[in-house]
Amino acid sequence: MASTMDWVVLYGGAGREASVLRMLEEGVKVVAIVIPSRRSHKLEQAVSKLKAQSCRLIEVEKTGLQDVLQPLAGNALLSIGFPYLIPADLLTLFQPELNLHPTLLPRYRGPTSGAYILINNEPESGSTLHHMTAQMDRGKIVVQSRIALTPFDTIRSLQRKVYGCEPQLVIDGLVALRSGAIPQPQDETQASEYPKKRTPADSEIDPSLPLRDLINEIRACDPEQFPAFFIYHGEKVCIKLWRPEKTIDEFDLI
Repeated sequence: MASTMDWVVLYGGAGREASVLRMLEEGVKVVAIVIPSRRSHKLEQAVSKLKAQSCRLIEVEKTGLQDVLQPLAGNALLSIGFPYLIPADLLTLFQPELNLHPTLLPRYRGPTSGAYILINNEPESGSTLHHMTAQMDRGKIVVQSRIALTPFDTIRSLQRKVYGCEPQLVIDGLVALRSGAIPQPQDETQASEYPKKRTPADSEIDPSLPLRDLINEIRACDPEQFPAFFIYHGEKVCIKLWRPEKTIDEFDLI
């Protein structure tokens, strides 16, 4: 696609670098990619793929957002998994100012809401490209993508499905904006929010409950970083689910 705008990408989403790479492949001009200076190993792996491109990468601390973003004013802005909330006065420097949120807004707002999609046994999920506002995940919706879920999906397979649709979603969103599509307000009657960041303690399950009642909680836990667990005779016992026909490397039940 021919690009009529220059973009600044705020990137902090490990496993979501394909959306940025797709923009570059489609000829979208990305003048800078802003990344958090403090990065996990997984995020560093993703960033290394972006470093291989001919793009300007800028590292930033939360306290340095203004110094980094002000010189980039006048461009379009896209946030993908960026860990810092952008203040309203900085958002006004960019047009449009978009965020790629990995749920079907207005449902499941929040930074780590994906686990609750599985806990609540939802039949589908997806991703939303929307305008950013001072309030997190509340801006008008440009486009959405949907994916089906099964009772065997885990947090890993959920992410893989959602992230896999995002590169095309970004391109669809840019095309929609260029063609004059009118972003739609979110329906607040359908809104749900999970603002609290999940911690390892959130993976503790109640072993007194039947296993069938716990399955959704278990599959919502990352088997490596935050495995489901219970306390038995004073010891932490972790749980990992798999099916015999699936390899352990897949880390899911799909």
